[in-house]
Amino acid sequence: MIISRRSVVFILLSVFIINTAAIIAYTYVPKYLLFLGIEKPLMQLIITIFPLTAFVFPPLYGFYSDKIQNRYIFILLGTIGVTFAYFFLFLTKNLILIVILLFIFGFFMASSNLLMTLFAELVEDDKTLISYFNASVVAGWFVGAQSGGIYIDFYTIEHLFLFIFLISLPNIILVFFIKEKRSLILERYNSKIEKNAHSLVLNNIEEEISISHSIYYSLFFRNFSIKPIMPILAIIMSNYLGSDIEIGFLIGINFLLQFFQMLLIGKILTNKNLKPFMIIGYTLSSITIFGYIISTNFWSYLFFQFLVSFSYSMHWAATITYIAQKTSPRNKGRYMGYANTSVFSGSFAGGLLFSLLLSAFNSDYFIVMYFMIIFPAISTLMIIVKFKPNQKITFSPKKGKDSEVLH
Repeated sequence: MIISRRSVVFILLSVFIINTAAIIAYTYVPKYLLFLGIEKPLMQLIITIFPLTAFVFPPLYGFYSDKIQNRYIFILLGTIGVTFAYFFLFLTKNLILIVILLFIFGFFMASSNLLMTLFAELVEDDKTLISYFNASVVAGWFVGAQSGGIYIDFYTIEHLFLFIFLISLPNIILVFFIKEKRSLILERYNSKIEKNAHSLVLNNIEEEISISHSIYYSLFFRNFSIKPIMPILAIIMSNYLGSDIEIGFLIGINFLLQFFQMLLIGKILTNKNLKPFMIIGYTLSSITIFGYIISTNFWSYLFFQFLVSFSYSMHWAATITYIAQKTSPRNKGRYMGYANTSVFSGSFAGGLLFSLLLSAFNSDYFIVMYFMIIFPAISTLMIIVKFKPNQKITFSPKKGKDSEVLH
């Protein structure tokens, strides 16, 4: 059951706009920084600022939104903050101010990411409906990558952030129409618990969450390698391709494919195939990095964009569904936050290593990328050895406020 259809629709629209704007920044800010005359190693270091904020703040927002049982206030502040960060980035070309504003952008983006947690609660963790959320995210990525490439080809990159600001501005209005329905969420969850003859009412228990640590470590290592590469993909492709429209298409086709894959995976994902989906997804990440190294033309890049789309769709859809169905309204924000932290802490640490290696190898992207192939393979190995999707949530008498345990 959907607790509030109107709020679900507005969340999907909001997520689409957020990700349309964000992927333009994510894809083309490296080229923008090079346009400002910044050297490659320093540029690579600067773009690690966003993953730094994105791994520091999600668990904090998740914890406090769980504690006060209010997601909406964080979502609203995050949406407003992100939008005006774009505006102020448009107004300046000073490197120090850009660094500060990118940090502020990451701070507020982490807050708006609670849309994912609220959506899962409003659809009562339905895996098919969660796939609609994931599809809305990647639909935004597809439109953003395409429109960013077209904009730059026609109007140059100089006023990139004005374009992003104008795209994100309507989202402030959309967020005002979202209603959290917190009391109804808790009421329906309590009712579900009461129907289980072997469980106690939610107010009298604390949940012992049997979530395998391996999913967080695997997210870390996969994103340690591939996330530092994705923002510079447009730069790598420009060595062999003639226009930003071509580059925008190749980046965008990845997300278009993910849109359909997310919808399909939402229908076929089960507890039995969670582990194979993760294994295949992480394995394809290693293959894709190698593919980016050896690609020299449009068609080879297109092939490996197909592979990376499956890589992301499979491991991420399986992971988010697994977490959503293992948690409750009392702790979902926290555990979703751990997933985001794993992704972006990997991105941050990998970005630092990438920057250091660029300095050591005279800004040669391709040599540095060879070092990164191994890390998704580590993710694959961890899931094979450690991940046990059949672990169940158990309930025990309440011992204290913080008696939840992550296994």
